[in-house]
Amino acid sequence: MIRCDLSGDIASFLDKEKSADPATYSTAKSDWDSARTNGATGAYAALYTDSKTHCGQLSSSAADPGGASYRLVINFVIQFKDQASATSGYTDGSFFNFSVSDVKAGGVPVTQGTATGLTDNSIVRSAPLAGQTVFLALWQNQTFLVILAILNVDPAASLKAAVAENARIK
Repeated sequence: MIRCDLSGDIASFLDKEKSADPATYSTAKSDWDSARTNGATGAYAALYTDSKTHCGQLSSSAADPGGASYRLVINFVIQFKDQASATSGYTDGSFFNFSVSDVKAGGVPVTQGTATGLTDNSIVRSAPLAGQTVFLALWQNQTFLVILAILNVDPAASLKAAVAENARIK
């Protein structure tokens, strides 16, 4: 997988999106402002695909990451001022179009809590959708809230990536 140029701290991500995709910029900026109002102090966006061409497509206003036919990883990590704010973000928040209720939507079975292999405050959904393999995970660990969407990658490998990312949170 190739790390896309859109990856970076939230200020850098928003700056790159502002000219490349104004609609996504507007939504992401609004979500980031809301997160800050609710105690967020920093965030990082990481996007990976299987080619530079696909990375370039993500930087376009015509991009539809949800319809990607290629391998794609979208990861947002938000740090909050304290664990209580992060927990509230997990249970009640919606950031970058992800929330616990969003992950539960659509009637697809989910796994929650320690059964995910992540944390008590975690939810994972993995299922085929419109010809894609879609893995969604949302979890809170200490002062961090992690949003992870992986498309067109084996579900076991996707979960392994989530567990490895969670282990890096100290």
